[in-house]
This record gives sequence, C-alpha cells and structure tokens, in this order.
Amino acid sequence: MVLECRVEDKITCHAWNADRTMVAVCPNSNVVNIYRVPASADDPWERVATLAEHDALVTDVAWAPKTNRILTTSQDRNAYVWNLEANGEWKPMLVILRIAAAATSVNWSADEQKFAVGSGSKTVPICYFEAENNFWVSKMLKGHRSTISAVAWHPSTPVVATACTDFKCRVYSAYLKSVDGKAVSTPWGDNPKFGTQFLEIESLGWVRGVAWSPAGDTFAFSSHNSTVSFVDVVSGSTQTVRMSELPLTNIIFLPDGSLVGAGHSYDPILFTRVAEGWKVMGKLSGEKKAKKEVSNFASAKNMWAASTTTGQAGAVDVTLGSIHQNKVCGLQLFGSSFAGQPAEFSTSALDGKIAFWSRVEITATMSALAIN
Repeated sequence: MVLECRVEDKITCHAWNADRTMVAVCPNSNVVNIYRVPASADDPWERVATLAEHDALVTDVAWAPKTNRILTTSQDRNAYVWNLEANGEWKPMLVILRIAAAATSVNWSADEQKFAVGSGSKTVPICYFEAENNFWVSKMLKGHRSTISAVAWHPSTPVVATACTDFKCRVYSAYLKSVDGKAVSTPWGDNPKFGTQFLEIESLGWVRGVAWSPAGDTFAFSSHNSTVSFVDVVSGSTQTVRMSELPLTNIIFLPDGSLVGAGHSYDPILFTRVAEGWKVMGKLSGEKKAKKEVSNFASAKNMWAASTTTGQAGAVDVTLGSIHQNKVCGLQLFGSSFAGQPAEFSTSALDGKIAFWSRVEITATMSALAIN
C-alpha cells in the first residue's frame, strides 16, 4: 500500500536528508520549508525551519547526505548553499553563478565537492568552493542552444549529463584538477579537459529529465514527445522507448537498475531492462479507498454532464483513482522506512502530497505485465 501525506497546499520539489528524518519542500513559492518526518502517516508534519533568501520561485532543492548542506536554485538567477549552524539555524551562502536567466535545476556531484546548475542562459555552471576567497564560484559548460531543464552527475566520475529544450541530451567533462586531483578516469578517457563534450544525442522533443544508472554504464533521458531514451555508455547505442502516457518530467534509476519516471501522468511509470532491451512495465498504482474514486475519463464525463445539465462550469468534486491528484513535480530516492513501511522512492506533486512507493507496487506492476 502506498502511504501518502499532505504536507503543503502545493509542492514543486522536495529533498531528503541522509537518514530520512527531515524533508525540504518548496510550496510553489520563493521559500523552502524543512519538516521533521512524523512516526505515523496520520501524525502532523512539524515545520522546523524556513529557508527564505530567494526573491522568486524556487526551482529546485538538493540535500547533500555527507556534508548535510542544502542547495536551492530559483528563478531569481541565484543559488544558495545552506549550512546548519551550531545554534540550529540554516545560514545561506550566495553562489556566484554568472547567469542572466533563471536557474532551473541543481545536482550535487557524488563526492559533494561540486554541483551543477541548469539555467535559462544556455549554460551550465559547475560550482566549487574556493577556500581562499570563502566563496562558491563557477565555471561554465557551454554549447547548449536553449534552456537546460535538468542536470545529472555520473555516480563515480566528474562527468555531467544535461537535458536541454533544444531537443538534445549532452554529456560533458566537468573535471577540475584543483578539485578532483591529478588522476581521474572516465568512460571517455583519463583527465579529460573541462568542457569536453563526449556525446550529443538528438530527440524529437524538449528533453525534460536525465539520470544515470547506479553502475554508471547507462544513462536515460525523457523527452516531451512521451519517449524515454536509454544510452549505453560503452557502445554509445541508444534505445528509445515510446509511451502511451503523457510526458515524464522527472526520472530516476532505482538501486536494482530499473527506472521510474513521473510528470504529467499522475502515477509513476516503471521501466525495466529485459532480454530484448528496455521496456515499459506500466504504471505503479497504490491501493486507495473506494469512496468517491473515479477514473480520469469518468471525471471528465462528470464535468461535461455538470456543465450541460446544471450549467456548472467549474470542476466537479471528485477524486481520481491515482494517488496524486495533480502533476508530479518531485521524484526522489528514499531507501528507508516511513511509518514502519519500507519505501523505495517518494513523489511530490502540485496536490501538496508526498507519496511513498514500496517494492510491493513495483513487484505488482511487473507481475501484472507477466500475466498479460
């Protein structure tokens, strides 16, 4: 059973701390609220801090598990690194991004010494800390022709994949000798020059999300034409999987190597590698109470009936059969237990809910496909 909790009126992104006892969420505004995770799904979520430094909508948040630093980016073109002080307060440090448009996404490197920021300036700042100046500074990855919607680090090397709305996914070297050391190996050679473009793969729509597999031998990207493409790093071959669902805006690989995506479809969608390649396994769905549940089609039908028979033009008070009732904006690995139930990953949406998805839903989806 999928556990769900309403945390805010709306949630546009979320991030967990290392032990999954705290969560940072953006309530579709210029602030990020930090909540203590309750012991039970029915208990209230206690707000313990509010990060309020941005002047415009916060676009992404990332919580580093080793250093306990929080990263926030915003449409105000700024990024902040938040450090927890001894007095329990979060202190922000401005990052020198040098971009002229919104910061759209952010992702920590595996060693948490650097982070990448997507932007509307057609560049990707790779940020690192300069101890002598006590500042986070940046160096630019260039070559994009439009807004970068997502960034993802290779799990073990200084390599970054970018998702761009110019219909392309790219892979770059983000190697910095002063940060990464003198000897670094990547799948494309040793000590590659910063900014070297290893791959450029074309899509037939905006590229919305990108993710690396745990082993780093595969990366995937989702596009606005309802496809997900999987790229083998060794061979360079690409397999594009078409869906019958709406586009996915967020994707992540699970520890077992399967992939989950979410976005305009209110349920997460599972992909698994089989003998013939990658395959859509189907939607993950949880058990919900039967009261007032209807399908998406029935919901639309009820709205039409209300407008024609009673003149009611607004939405009808119905509950969809999906866990989320609006677009899924956040998708994060969880890998712990909530309210005594193990969960593989979590989703957050514009309905203000955080949902916890377990291995049970994944197994059920795969079993249903095998039966069919």
